[in-house]
Amino acid sequence: MNLQDLFHKIFASPQSTAQAIATVAFISLLAVELIISLRKNLKLFETKDTAVNLALGGLTSFVKVFIKGTTLVFFYWVQSFWKITDIPNTWWSILILFLLNDLIFYWYHRISHESRFFWAMHVAHHSSEILNTSTAIRGNFLHFFYRFVFWSPLALLGFDPIMIVLVDEISFYYQMYIHTEIIHKMPRWFEFIFNTPAHHRVHHASNAQYIDKNYGAIFIIWDRLFGTFEEEKEKPVYGLTKNPPKRNSIFSIITHELIAIAKDVRKAKSLKEVWIYIFGRPNAKM
Repeated sequence: MNLQDLFHKIFASPQSTAQAIATVAFISLLAVELIISLRKNLKLFETKDTAVNLALGGLTSFVKVFIKGTTLVFFYWVQSFWKITDIPNTWWSILILFLLNDLIFYWYHRISHESRFFWAMHVAHHSSEILNTSTAIRGNFLHFFYRFVFWSPLALLGFDPIMIVLVDEISFYYQMYIHTEIIHKMPRWFEFIFNTPAHHRVHHASNAQYIDKNYGAIFIIWDRLFGTFEEEKEKPVYGLTKNPPKRNSIFSIITHELIAIAKDVRKAKSLKEVWIYIFGRPNAKM
């Protein structure tokens, strides 16, 4: 594959169409939620918080344009040496790809909560004390520099790299609608199978019984299978158990946990302690 073909795959492929559709859907959802919030005086938005969300989302989108190319190059490289087979793009293979993508996301997401380094890269998404549609794009762009490695088994199995990226993006777009308080409950059968606003409000809450629960992207079945599911019962309290020192500073939101890790590593007395401070659980104590 020459550079011209690769450029076409990155910027003129189905992902670009999906991204355009998702952008329009995101703006529409945000506008509807804002109107409902204002008309019913729900106070779901705070100006500075929303501005930070949009700024972080814009920064992430900018980085993703370049990382998308790196991701595809990496997947094609993996396939050129170790691909097990060729999986055609059929309805059944795409369905399997959706399931496998969601399973990988579940474990990647869970690791991002249970290992301190990965939590440092993910904590920005949980740093808001408000939950609305704009929270969906609040995140740390740094994790995109290694995230694609976790998805390499799909390329190794023989799935089309373009479809891997597209399905992963669709999974992200689905999650836009679940960052909201205006949708109370979906039908019972839907709540049992799929991730919903009620399930994701639990995930963003700092209530003791809600911490580290409901990791799924599209499906909630993985949480039910692996014991991390929690039903929404009491009102969620959003934010972290220990919020960033400057709650509306983009630099502080992105780096505060990385700085905390560095401070702990400096006082470590052994390589074991260094490892625990970096990759142990976020609340690990020496």
